[in-house]
Amino acid sequence: MSKAKKIRVGFIGAGGISIGHFQRLHETKKAEVVALNEPSQKSLENLARHCPGSDKLPVFNDYKAMINDVPLDAVVVQSPHTLHYEQIDFCLSKGLHVLSEKPMTCTIKHANALIARAKQSKRILMISYQRHFDPNFRYMREQIAKGALGEVQFVQAIQSQEWLRAVKGTWRQTMALSGGGQLNDSGSHLVDIVMWVTGMKVKTVFAKIDNFGTEVDINSSLSMQFENGALGSMSVIGNAPSWYEDHSIVGSKGALYLRQGIGLIHQDAVGKPITVKLPKYTKNPDSNFIDSILGKDSPQTPPECGLRTIEVTEAAWKSAKNGKPVQVP
Repeated sequence: MSKAKKIRVGFIGAGGISIGHFQRLHETKKAEVVALNEPSQKSLENLARHCPGSDKLPVFNDYKAMINDVPLDAVVVQSPHTLHYEQIDFCLSKGLHVLSEKPMTCTIKHANALIARAKQSKRILMISYQRHFDPNFRYMREQIAKGALGEVQFVQAIQSQEWLRAVKGTWRQTMALSGGGQLNDSGSHLVDIVMWVTGMKVKTVFAKIDNFGTEVDINSSLSMQFENGALGSMSVIGNAPSWYEDHSIVGSKGALYLRQGIGLIHQDAVGKPITVKLPKYTKNPDSNFIDSILGKDSPQTPPECGLRTIEVTEAAWKSAKNGKPVQVP
């Protein structure tokens, strides 16, 4: 593909997360980053260290100025969470395809509005949920979809992170910019993947939250019931010493256990090990985004995933506030 025909991408936000997006887009050989919206010189210098050529790109303090001044086909939104809705809505209204970092929005109302806007504008809107592209989660989803576990009866997920310590003093612990704490940040991945893998929607949530004296949630404990009657437990722990993630899915005919550092365990109904043959899948959110724009693939992380996630997250916040179970819309 000639350079002239590459998908032209602008970055709204060029912080640490943008390094991976820049590199993955470059690796597709079908897209190129052509402009940056980033007010922080420190962030721009960091991007330049890891992504040669990014220092030659035009830089804008205002994302609307970037969109109006530079011919673009698509944008990657990597800004503080509460800014996502307005930025995504504006980009879609300008006929641009959008790949957004999580969470897509911080309210159910905004998520529904963006889904409608994307359909109206006939543009791709995706969320950068990378677990959808992980062979372990794809195997789990395939096994559940074909009935290998029978009826899913219990789901457990845990995520531990040094979130309280690592992002102290940043916008992530400022409610006006983050829209919430770890549950709405890296915990968003956990809420999303549980429903995507099982194909089940959460019906009710009973949550307890500890803010550790900050504006936002740090530790969250969710007791869930799914629409099929299955029970679920989710723990998002932000005051841990380091990263750890763990998943368990138990069904009437078997179970799947994904253990960090060990891998994926598949058992039949009586505990006999089943050989796990992971699917060969090499795409990522960025390559899938570009191929979807080109009509060569379909979005693996559509905006409906963002809606489902904020529905559960909002229910958890409400439950923790009023001390009662809350029904998910």
